[in-house]
Amino acid sequence: MLACSVTLSRSAFSHNISLYRKLLGEKTKFAGIVKSNAYGHGLLETAGVVLEAGADLLGVNSLEEATLLRKSFPKPTILIMGSVPNLSSRSQELADPNFWVLVSRVEEVELLSRLSPAPKIHFKLDTGMSRLGESYLHWKEIATEIKNKNLPLAGLATHFASTEDFTEHSYSMFQLNRFQEGIELFRSLGFKDLICHCASSASAMLFPEARMDMVRVGISMYGLWPSLETKLSLSQMGKEFGMLKPALTWKTKIQHIQSLPSGAFVGYGSTYKTTYPTRLAVVPVGYYEGLDRKLSNHGYMLVHGERAKILGRICMNMTMIEITHIPEVKLNDEVVIIGRSGKEIITADDHALWTNTINYEVVTKILDRFPRTIVD
Repeated sequence: MLACSVTLSRSAFSHNISLYRKLLGEKTKFAGIVKSNAYGHGLLETAGVVLEAGADLLGVNSLEEATLLRKSFPKPTILIMGSVPNLSSRSQELADPNFWVLVSRVEEVELLSRLSPAPKIHFKLDTGMSRLGESYLHWKEIATEIKNKNLPLAGLATHFASTEDFTEHSYSMFQLNRFQEGIELFRSLGFKDLICHCASSASAMLFPEARMDMVRVGISMYGLWPSLETKLSLSQMGKEFGMLKPALTWKTKIQHIQSLPSGAFVGYGSTYKTTYPTRLAVVPVGYYEGLDRKLSNHGYMLVHGERAKILGRICMNMTMIEITHIPEVKLNDEVVIIGRSGKEIITADDHALWTNTINYEVVTKILDRFPRTIVD
């Protein structure tokens, strides 16, 4: 028996994408970002559902992800956003006219432009993230070099550093203005029909002027908010986006039940001691499976519509939960790790709050070996 089941709601993906479609003009493309195993939701499973729901293209981090997608989806456009190590020796793998490749250096443009067929080349401008891309100090010489060498360029991109982190967005506006300056620079040198894109989930929600020719939507496509600050920013701006619907449910089953006396220790390090006769259940999920160890003695799961507290330290492959207050529990009963049971719900945001991290990390860590099943 598999330790876990992960299900994905087809209707949730469709609903979340439709919320963005209401904001976008007819000419603005929607890129569904499925990198990192689709934020833990399953690369191939999510890609199929997202394309069915009307995404114009898919976005990944690596060439490996793009290659895997291409085997199952021969036609869709795939945007490769991360750097490709050893590009000179692997460039031939990118000879696909429906690959859009984001690059940071002129030599990468040269390498890719020699391919036949050649991918569409998008150049990244660093406007203040200080990660991939080139600083504005070098934009003019880069644009001039690309122009003088008559190299093809299909798009320009940048990435916001802090839209999700604040309700005061002066730095995001600074980046947006700088990106627009970069676009005008390239256009002034004769680059035409460039696909310009900078907005991810939060910035696409908040800033109409950032939607440009394409938005790159990741976390919100999965029904999770980029941050509480994004919600607050929408409220402060007097804007409404709509209710996102989480697409993922993560479940397991009880594999063992124990009745303990008062004064019994639970788990490694004896970090929990019962103070009354306690009934606990063991579930076959631990930090290897993607459950954060910081949930030890702290987090909850759902059993029969009730919250069951995690007792003791989370193990590599097992976790103990209290079921004293849920008398009808038996072996193989369902346990919800993320999702709904009865009237109760535990979300990725709950896990993030309990472990001082972000919902992105919570879902992305779920072990990729568990099959992802599409429902509804």
